[in-house]
Amino acid sequence: MNIKRIGLGLLLIIFTGSMTFYYPKIQRACKPPLHLHRLPPEFALSVFSFGNKELMACVIFYNTEFYFGEKAGSRKEIPEYKIIYDALNKATDLDPYNMDCYYFAQGALSWIKPAIPVLNRLLIKGLKHRTWDWYLPFFIGANYYFQLKDPLHAAQYMKQAAKLNYKSPILATLTARMFYQGNQTQTGILYLKSLIAETSSPVFKKQFKKRLHALEAILFLEQGVKRYKTRFGKTPKNIREMLTTGMIDNIPADPYGGRFYIDNDGKILTTSKLAEAWKKKDIKRNDGHSDINAKESLQKGNPEKTGGITQRNRP
Repeated sequence: MNIKRIGLGLLLIIFTGSMTFYYPKIQRACKPPLHLHRLPPEFALSVFSFGNKELMACVIFYNTEFYFGEKAGSRKEIPEYKIIYDALNKATDLDPYNMDCYYFAQGALSWIKPAIPVLNRLLIKGLKHRTWDWYLPFFIGANYYFQLKDPLHAAQYMKQAAKLNYKSPILATLTARMFYQGNQTQTGILYLKSLIAETSSPVFKKQFKKRLHALEAILFLEQGVKRYKTRFGKTPKNIREMLTTGMIDNIPADPYGGRFYIDNDGKILTTSKLAEAWKKKDIKRNDGHSDINAKESLQKGNPEKTGGITQRNRP
């Protein structure tokens, strides 16, 4: 009798284990395809809402969000992103103040580069109505900067985000950096000077001045490169070459602790990347050369003082 019970118990355990392992696979195989159906034009949606446009917009949003969650999270399938955008676009036509639609659109679509232009149009629509929401220009600026590689347009929107979120200096210093990366260093300097004049916070003023000094140093070197090109018809190999030819009278220091250098395109860069906490183990660059060449040259050379900063060999 006990042997039968043990045998039945083992069979039950085996059956339960098998069902636990195979049932999810069977369930997924039997699930019908999940689609997010296209919506009628905004006019028709407005008529069928019977005056409750905000409610209709919420229904569309939640239906889209549940579809995305079920498709990507549960089924591990690729959602239909074009239809997701179409649904969110029509939902915000009904209710342009629905912040959830914009935030969800940014989260779902911002990593798809071809979708960035239409995503930005959606966010700009929201910005026209949600004029107080700094997240919207921040999202647009981030999309221009990271996906479209357009720092100048990114700076315009990041500047707007910094104005709306005036309690955070990070957006302002980031804006100035984007102006510089968009070859508008002078614009970044003027922007920082205006912020320094307007702010009453000693902490903010200190951060703005630090970024200002960095951009002023970069502008000084950029002007030296321009003079060198005019005189010699080519880009200088390194910053020290500009010093020896009299194009500049000193090599300024990077207030972030890095070292300025000229890249292969003649642009002034710095090893600190204008960041507060840049990597201390970065190898000192030999102006206009790759990291590998810089490392090889350092192994043969000595520490060098440039602009008040002692550069030491690093392993």
